[in-house]
Amino acid sequence: MSDEEWAFFEPFVIERGPRRGRRPRDHRLVLDGVFWIARTGSPWRDLHDHFGKWSSVYRQFRRWTLSGVWDVLLAALNDSGEGRDSVQMIDSTIVRAHQHSAGAKKADAQDEGLGRSRGGFSTKIHLRANGLGLPVAVVLTGGEVSDVNGYAPVMAEPGPAPKVLLGDKGYDADAILADLEAKGIAAVIPPRRNRKVQPVIDGHLYALRNLVERCFSKLKHSRRLATRYDKTADSYLGFILIASTRLWVRHFVNRT
Repeated sequence: MSDEEWAFFEPFVIERGPRRGRRPRDHRLVLDGVFWIARTGSPWRDLHDHFGKWSSVYRQFRRWTLSGVWDVLLAALNDSGEGRDSVQMIDSTIVRAHQHSAGAKKADAQDEGLGRSRGGFSTKIHLRANGLGLPVAVVLTGGEVSDVNGYAPVMAEPGPAPKVLLGDKGYDADAILADLEAKGIAAVIPPRRNRKVQPVIDGHLYALRNLVERCFSKLKHSRRLATRYDKTADSYLGFILIASTRLWVRHFVNRT
């Protein structure tokens, strides 16, 4: 990672206060190892020796994940007020799950965001993005879960509330439209063909919905996201949040 990226991540990943136990490793190198796994999609055991022992890097990744570091990072970026939050987009994408992602201990497939869809064994990522095409909130479900059922969980996630929400026809449901109206959020969602009354939507505003699709495309540059290899939902979601945070940081770095 660049020095600018490390300057952002450092306060969140380095523990402060009294030191207990062993001296901490070089957290920048460990975090680089986590980024390398996310980008290449390689198994943990194939981690290059340059980053240290793979098991140590993996354990640190799990500690950061279970402590909620990645959630805090994304929340801090959303709270920065730099995301053009008044207009947001919602969408989902199905990710094929590798056979090695099955079999988490003491959990069934639904608990780990795995299911069966027309694409086979899969996970669905539900995403809310802001007016810059940057992630606001992410939720995992099994691949068979519809966009309608994924709407409430992703809208309930912490993050700035939109004034306008863009979505495709998969979100054209009476319950969703009623919920948005009750919250004072304008819905720009094209109607399904079977609606008797076909409302007119703002085509120029709806064209911005491509930002969430482009966001998915950028996230899937990280091959650990494009195919799910992780058995647990928290590890897979951790990689998604890492990739999301890096999109934010690169936006700030490139802007300056």
